[in-house]
Amino acid sequence: MKKIALLCFSLLMSNPFPSTASTYVPCATQQLFASEQEAVIAAMNSFNPASIAEDREYMGTIYREGSLYGYSVARGTRHRDRFTLRLAGDEWDRVSALWHTHGDAYPSNRYFSDSDTRLVNRYKKPLYLGDYTGYLKRFSPGDRRLSPYAARRLGLPARSGFAIGEVVRDENRRVIRIRTRRDSFS
Repeated sequence: MKKIALLCFSLLMSNPFPSTASTYVPCATQQLFASEQEAVIAAMNSFNPASIAEDREYMGTIYREGSLYGYSVARGTRHRDRFTLRLAGDEWDRVSALWHTHGDAYPSNRYFSDSDTRLVNRYKKPLYLGDYTGYLKRFSPGDRRLSPYAARRLGLPARSGFAIGEVVRDENRRVIRIRTRRDSFS
């Protein structure tokens, strides 16, 4: 199996603090999944508890391997909500989605940031978000973003670009929950 390495195609989420550069974990799953959604859930259940406990973002790709899906992951710097995710250019066509976690239980971490929504709209790939609430959310290219007024009412900075996203549901329309603690589901 050819692994996706997080290496040389820079996406929007750049770290403005070069001295605190993110740690890149050149990790792609050995296990493959029947659907994009199954791969996202596996990635979130593996990394969301650590993200919350460490107040660290994790981010990666969901990629196709034939008719199956896997995920890759990069670990961000603690207490920083920005890092650089890099992909080998020839791997981009296999990427079906992006995923990331938002760290500790801050009210603003329940929403997609303006950087998140710019990333999605620029690269035309959906982004899944895991956070301290345990709800899995998705923001897709062209989805609605909040106005500055709506963002301010939610306690976010009064600028456009933030988004609530869509809660992800299974094939029976049940809301999908992800782990928030290492030992159990939320």
